[in-house]
Amino acid sequence: MRPTTLLLLCATFALPTAASANELLKVYEQALQNDATWQAAQHARDAAVEAKPQARAALLPQLGANATQSIQESTIHTEGSPSREVPRDEPWSASLNLSQSVFDWASIQQLRQSDDQVALAETSLRAAAQNLRLRVAEAYFNVLAAADTLRSSQDENQAFKRQLELAQARFEVGLSAITEVQEAQARHDLTNASLIQAQQTLDTARSALAEITGAAYQPTARLQDELPLAAPQPADIEAWVKTAQDNNLDVLGARLAADFARKGIQVARAGHYPTLDLSASTSVSESSSSNFDPATGTLASTTDRRTDADRVALTLNLPLFSGLATQSRVRQAVSTREQRDAEYDGARRLVERQTRDAYLGVNSGAARVGALKQAVVSATTALEAAQSGLEVGTRTFIDVLNAQQLLSAAQRDYYRSRYDYLLARLRLRQAGGTLGDADIGMVDGLLVGP
Repeated sequence: MRPTTLLLLCATFALPTAASANELLKVYEQALQNDATWQAAQHARDAAVEAKPQARAALLPQLGANATQSIQESTIHTEGSPSREVPRDEPWSASLNLSQSVFDWASIQQLRQSDDQVALAETSLRAAAQNLRLRVAEAYFNVLAAADTLRSSQDENQAFKRQLELAQARFEVGLSAITEVQEAQARHDLTNASLIQAQQTLDTARSALAEITGAAYQPTARLQDELPLAAPQPADIEAWVKTAQDNNLDVLGARLAADFARKGIQVARAGHYPTLDLSASTSVSESSSSNFDPATGTLASTTDRRTDADRVALTLNLPLFSGLATQSRVRQAVSTREQRDAEYDGARRLVERQTRDAYLGVNSGAARVGALKQAVVSATTALEAAQSGLEVGTRTFIDVLNAQQLLSAAQRDYYRSRYDYLLARLRLRQAGGTLGDADIGMVDGLLVGP
């Protein structure tokens, strides 16, 4: 094999492989199809948008028709004469009715109010979509973090097993006391317990991910070794707070809810106002009647009757007294408006705090990743130094065990800090109301094969 070919092959195997079929994006796609919370949010939006056509319907013409067919049988009883049956009558009638609201302040305000209700439903759905993206990333990273912890615990367990075997060998040849064996045994037993806990944590994380995706999924990817630890852009916390106040979907939803409640006061006050309706109808009916002659006690004649009628009316309804129900509804609407205003203020304050926390979390998270990465390097060096010192007699066996335990803890903290940093970036985007599919794609691009 030529040297150039060998170098190309080595470079190929040294490069990180891509995550299998965009693993995080695949999980996200499954969640879009199967997550119950997301599906419920979609149905809630679909139900809420029907408020506008229902409110508009009250201001549109109302057309109705009715028909009646009846059967009437009668018997005439007179004193001193036999009973006489009147011929059976089958009267019928039909009508067509048209009505149009000319002025109804309550219906007008409800139509205006429905705009806020539809906008609130759309905002809630967008917020649910952002929440789904974050929940998918959190559940997925929890699985990866639990898998990292399990691997670290397995490595730690194997390391303490080797240390236990070394302690036993040193004890058998008289180079150490039995206390070193007991200490190594104790550390090894603790790692066995940690392994059990780590496996349970991984199983729990997988179940939480399956709850979102609707199916069991076994992630195999991992984060690439070097993460881009960039500061948020713009690097101004106040700019992020302003963006969140303007674009955060929870704040926007709270403001729309307050607007909806404010218009609800006008709807309630409309109970004091008159309404004006225009109506028109046309009807036709047919019936027959029998004429009875009391002198002879006989039916004199039977008359068939057909009636055609057209009617147009303008009706004014003026409420005078409703048992104070309208006043009560106004007070209720005012209290609801004040509640929504308070919730809006609370949402703005909460989002400001969350934005500041997320911004600081990104900056401190980046610094923490760098510090823990260096801690792993230092802990590795310390372990090597302790092992070398043990061989020359300058360090004790307990020093080696402590150094090994310190390295394992540093590795676990380092792995977890990388996921925490990425989640902090996503939370900052969510606080600013800009968390989208592209952000999930960006994180997916940092994954490599197992």
